[in-house]
Amino acid sequence: MPSYFISTSDKARSHENEGLVLSGTDDFAQDIRQLLATMLHDEDRNKGRTVFTANAHDAYGDPIMNARVTMEARKL
Repeated sequence: MPSYFISTSDKARSHENEGLVLSGTDDFAQDIRQLLATMLHDEDRNKGRTVFTANAHDAYGDPIMNARVTMEARKL
């Protein structure tokens, strides 16, 4: 199975050199969603940030999937 790599907008969560080995794009999409959810949940690291991204590519550097989530929270 091929290895995949994810880079994120917070740089601290980039995957290791060996990448992820997943069976297909459904698994990959689930992994990216989980990663973005974790980033949203980490309030101490992300104060003031409203846009979170994860970009996936294969071992050759070819893009596979991009994901983006925007969060806005304000007192009413």
